Amino acid sequence: MSPAVLPEELITEVLSILPVKSILRFKCVCKPWKSLISDPFFIEKQLHQSQKRNKHLALILCKPHIQTVSYYYDRDCCVVPFPLDTLLLNPSKTINILPQHRLRYKSCFRVIGSINGLLCLFNSRIIREGEWDRNTWFRLWNPATKKISQKLGSITHPNCHPYFGGENQPNYLRFAFGYDNSNDTYKVVAFCPNEVRIFSFRDNAWKNIQCFPVVPYYRVALVRHREQRVNEGVYLNGTVSWLAIPNSKYFWGQYEEHEDLPAIDQFVIISLDLGTETYNQLLLPRDLVEVPTILPTISVLRDCLCVSYHIKTTHFAIWMMMEFGVQESWTQFLNISYADLQIDYESPRYNYDHLLHPLCLSEDDDTIILASSHEEQAFLYNLRDNRVRKTRITNNVLWMFSPHYIETLVSTGG
Repeated sequence: MSPAVLPEELITEVLSILPVKSILRFKCVCKPWKSLISDPFFIEKQLHQSQKRNKHLALILCKPHIQTVSYYYDRDCCVVPFPLDTLLLNPSKTINILPQHRLRYKSCFRVIGSINGLLCLFNSRIIREGEWDRNTWFRLWNPATKKISQKLGSITHPNCHPYFGGENQPNYLRFAFGYDNSNDTYKVVAFCPNEVRIFSFRDNAWKNIQCFPVVPYYRVALVRHREQRVNEGVYLNGTVSWLAIPNSKYFWGQYEEHEDLPAIDQFVIISLDLGTETYNQLLLPRDLVEVPTILPTISVLRDCLCVSYHIKTTHFAIWMMMEFGVQESWTQFLNISYADLQIDYESPRYNYDHLLHPLCLSEDDDTIILASSHEEQAFLYNLRDNRVRKTRITNNVLWMFSPHYIETLVSTGG
């Protein structure tokens, strides 16, 4: 019998839906397969397949003995890509930490963001003893292929504590990670109220752009004894968006610890188009009229921009912008009571700064994973049967910091 010959299109289709680990092994089958798997067309096809059915969380793990240290300075953190299906089937599973998961081996200590299977890592170090001169750099890491770029975007911040400096007060730089679809390049946005810079990984160069027309809202909350800088920017379809407010004092942190939040009609969403490097302002849903007792947050679910909102101390709601940039497309996606989430808001363990933040949806959209600033585990809430479970993973996972992730063959460029 003559051997069966599969059409080349079928081989490409089958290989593209396999796990990355298997695809890389098949490079050894024959030279045509090796050439196919390395082809940019195939890498793009595998990326699109992964976006449909390859949901993970990049779990951030830190050891218990450094739980009183800000996550921004933890030097012994690990990043473990974890399949969402595995988490949903076995929320008590122990996570196996391998040496390649440790950030310190990559000369970095923080994850800025996750896009197309690439994690943007960040590091900063003092370069002048006794002063706050710091050098910052970034690296792109693909955990699936185990490839990592060289240190890029090196920039020195004089007199900074800890990022940027001014004569009278620290000018804290914050960072966001995005992908410029129009120019096929990954970018980092570094910003404070009076300066915005963009770093292009393709050009390995920084450039200054126009400052924000309104100020991204800065507020520090404690997440398991770690500082959480809420609303640092979310990526969606070539844009990065932040919750913002006209008054810059909320960026500088010049407010009392128990000061009430601004009225909801003062908030807007500021969106930066990474291709044109211009801004657009989006209004929050019109039905949000109460003064929030807890800071609203923004996220991305189902490829839609979302606003999470606490209704007094009884309910948690998520609004979804079904068509990006269209005010009339805001739709309430979720409205759930704290009782259904098994949260007793009268308990002393919860306070006005208790945050709930959506991480991702299951592939069938049945289950949403919520991170809590006051829980050591995440909530798994089934939208169809109104059932809630908590993870029981024994590792020290910082759920609030753990971004969505997919396994891809995308190159780190180095």
